[in-house]
Amino acid sequence: MKSHHIIFDCDGVLVDSEPLSMKIDVELLAENGVMMSEEEAHARFVGKTFAAMIDEVSHEFGASFPADTSAQKDLRLLALYERELKMVPGVAEALAAIGHHHYSVASNSPAERVAAALRITGLTPYFGERITSFEHVARPKPEPDVFIEAANRAGYRPKDCIVIEDSVTGVTAAYRAGCHVLGFTGTNPEPHAQELKLKAAGASFTFSAMSVLPGLVKGFLHDA
Repeated sequence: MKSHHIIFDCDGVLVDSEPLSMKIDVELLAENGVMMSEEEAHARFVGKTFAAMIDEVSHEFGASFPADTSAQKDLRLLALYERELKMVPGVAEALAAIGHHHYSVASNSPAERVAAALRITGLTPYFGERITSFEHVARPKPEPDVFIEAANRAGYRPKDCIVIEDSVTGVTAAYRAGCHVLGFTGTNPEPHAQELKLKAAGASFTFSAMSVLPGLVKGFLHDA
């Protein structure tokens, strides 16, 4: 049995943050003349960086955004996190059941926001400061850089890492990095449709409940 490292995406995998994030995104878009529902924003931008969303919207709608828009997003979202953020059901139990020595996070969100999310939901003990974000690499997901960097920081080759991702953007990045990818659909509003998308992007398996994850990981490690 080979040794493997496990890398988790944060938003939509460890914490149920994407509805909160999309709420703030839609508010900021509306304040700058772009009307979009939370459902459309989720379908179009989940897994992408905020900067990528603003760039895409700017080109499509001809909108311009204040220089402090990203800072405003962080301030508003962190305040909302403190009031409403919850971990994804079953995450803590799954992490404990897998019994790994430690895990890493690789995210398209700012590292400060990821650290806050882990703190608020009580997940910091599982990850410590092992957070790699788009800020630490040249290119965000869907490019593979963030997973390659996370693997290097943990002392593993990407091919010896298992990644847990919920978005096509993230699965694509992990697959391109050469990692083994498990796709989580439990926080997606259309899990069955998302399952097909994640498999097409490179996920080896998909699952919708965190209670299944320990068995998937242990089965994979047994076969490795």
